[in-house]
Amino acid sequence: MDFLLPKLSATMETAVVGRWLKKVGDAVKTGEPLLELETDKATMEVESPVDGKVIELMADAGAELPVGAVLARFETAGAAAAATGGKSAKPETSRPPPKAPAAAAATRQAAAGERILASPMAKRLAGIHGVDLAGLTGSGPHGRIRARDVLAAAETRSEAPAEARPAAPAAVPAPIATGPLPANAEPLSPMRSRIATAVSLSRQTIPSFVLDRWIDTTAVARAKAMLGPEVEQSASVKLTFTDFLLQALADCLAQSPRMMVRYVEGEGQPALVRSSSVDIGLVVAVEDGVMIPILRNLADKPLASIATARQAAVQRARSGRLAQSDSEPASMSLSNVGRAGADRFEAIIQPRESSIIAIGREHDKVVPRAGGIAVSTGINVTLSVDHRLIDGVTGAEFLGNLADRIELGPWSAH
Repeated sequence: MDFLLPKLSATMETAVVGRWLKKVGDAVKTGEPLLELETDKATMEVESPVDGKVIELMADAGAELPVGAVLARFETAGAAAAATGGKSAKPETSRPPPKAPAAAAATRQAAAGERILASPMAKRLAGIHGVDLAGLTGSGPHGRIRARDVLAAAETRSEAPAEARPAAPAAVPAPIATGPLPANAEPLSPMRSRIATAVSLSRQTIPSFVLDRWIDTTAVARAKAMLGPEVEQSASVKLTFTDFLLQALADCLAQSPRMMVRYVEGEGQPALVRSSSVDIGLVVAVEDGVMIPILRNLADKPLASIATARQAAVQRARSGRLAQSDSEPASMSLSNVGRAGADRFEAIIQPRESSIIAIGREHDKVVPRAGGIAVSTGINVTLSVDHRLIDGVTGAEFLGNLADRIELGPWSAH
């Protein structure tokens, strides 16, 4: 069977093969790490989808491939009994197309005195589909032609009536700006490019609204002082304010099925998908950007387990090596910038999700208490919600439940 390059994030269109963890002839089991892919989100380990044996690796380390490309071929247990011969038994048509057309196209461009800025995969796809790179405007930095630009051109041409097809695919959608970059312009890093794509997609496709509330954290501070040493001694992990937020969020989500949904479209029809488990994405600041590992199955988990999972998630993000499970959508994401000093902010909903919570710094506020006033410590909590699925009342009720949970507890350490 063919193993195809999976789509590991909402914005992923291509990936670079990082390192093969198996070689031809190796046995593999379902869920066993097969290779590392450099995706639009991070470097991820991709797991084998079947039990079997690797019979061919279709891409070398460093190759950039589009989603759906064949990465490897497996011989599964059922197919092994029917196999009649090794590689010679595979049909010749299954082999990758020759690279000669792309090379010939590049030669023609060089002869014409043009310098075409294109990725290696874009050049290869141009040769396969017969697309003239000189007729394309790239969507990458400095107008670099990407694989998706070539595929879009090929698709546009295939959909055009035969008599109306131009020699060069002039109908390719143009990027936002087609003019030359200023002399002092700096190309975005790969991470910033990925973030730019994700937040732009969110703003363009998710009609959201925002609710906020100030929540007293006095009880959390007391619980942290009491439970912190106990958790640190038993689980060898430091208990943080974020761990309390995660437990409170998980409990509230488990009791709020109307918040545990995400919007999807298929066959021309809008629909919703209900989350079967409480999974929370944690926004982690890294050099030049953020990564969002996912903490899975948090319902009813004690603080010690949450702290351990949070520590592992942060380590994955800061090492740049997210797990394949981190590419799946979460029930909700959490972004805490309180330590950076912001009182309040609005976070952008992640593509394929329906809500995100943003946390500001702890600060004092005058509040009414026992018929008088008092100074208390708390945080501004801002909830951004996809209005296609969740209405204002539902969001406000969830925020109220979260406030009660944070202010009143209870907290379970183990």
